[in-house]
Amino acid sequence: MKLSLYLGSYKNVKVFIHWTFSILLLWIIISNWRQGIPAADIGWTVLFVLLLFVCVVLHEFGHALAAQRYGIQTKDIILYPIGGVARLEKIPEDPKQELWVAIAGPLVNVFIFLVLSVVLTFTGFNLESLEELKINPSTILMYLASANLILAVFNLIPAFPMDGGRILRAFLAIRLPRAKATQIAGGIGQFLAIFFVFFGLFNNPILVLIGIFIFLGASAEVSHTQQQSFLKGYKVKDAIMMRFPILAFDAPLSKAVEKLLNSQATHFVIVKDDVAVGTLSRNQIIQGLKENDEMLPVEKVADFSPLKIETEQDLDEAWRVMMTKNKKVAFIIENGHFLGILDQENISEFVMVKSALSK
Repeated sequence: MKLSLYLGSYKNVKVFIHWTFSILLLWIIISNWRQGIPAADIGWTVLFVLLLFVCVVLHEFGHALAAQRYGIQTKDIILYPIGGVARLEKIPEDPKQELWVAIAGPLVNVFIFLVLSVVLTFTGFNLESLEELKINPSTILMYLASANLILAVFNLIPAFPMDGGRILRAFLAIRLPRAKATQIAGGIGQFLAIFFVFFGLFNNPILVLIGIFIFLGASAEVSHTQQQSFLKGYKVKDAIMMRFPILAFDAPLSKAVEKLLNSQATHFVIVKDDVAVGTLSRNQIIQGLKENDEMLPVEKVADFSPLKIETEQDLDEAWRVMMTKNKKVAFIIENGHFLGILDQENISEFVMVKSALSK
């Protein structure tokens, strides 16, 4: 993954750490150094942060391995300064499966907390040592245990995009349609988000940021689930685009720029000898212009490994695959022959039209 360092893999799940993580460590070191804190104490703080993110990785593996039990693979796990993300191919639609996948992460943190608590009990830990509020060899395990308990509790807040929101949705979906369950869970999450924002304005600004994060996450989850739910019952052939802009594979980028500026199209089909062979996006055009000039052939920047989808595939499944593989456009194939394209933007328009007609 771009701008990320590959750390390794387990059970076919790759782990990456985003480059911005280094900024967090640098900030910890510089801010502590400017306060005159000894280098040894700074070192213990950095070690605590690294160990905490190991626990975050284990949390995300809890989700990933639980999903594997139900045949759902995880593309990768990415560590950011604010936490980790396990990118599952999809969220289980079976409420009981979603419940186990969602709760697996917090359970890992609870397990780590219990193990560390047992270790601290047998090592005769003295709670009075915490009065210094300093991370050192005698307090680091206690702080790590406490952090895992906080992670578990925070993730169990019943609001998207936290695990608690998915757990709540799973319970509701046992008796309600998934879209309705998502709407209710999302509404509860947004209510909590508004509470966090107002409470944070007078107490802690961090709560304001958390509230905004929750509100946006809840809105996105409700919108995503409603669209996916509406697509059920339709086939790819129902939303296929038969008319689309094309470009010859050896045409210069200037030709692509001309078509880009004279139309609303943001993706083009690349043809060679009247056969569709790839796609060219607006971003690829701009990138090509930045790195070269407008006379560069489009074949140098086009994507010649397009996603291919059959006409009889379920539209909601095709949309999910496009989202997972980050493909804005897919080739539609029937009996091995190219028929047209499927565009994410066109799918959204398809939903709006069908939704309007159904009212």
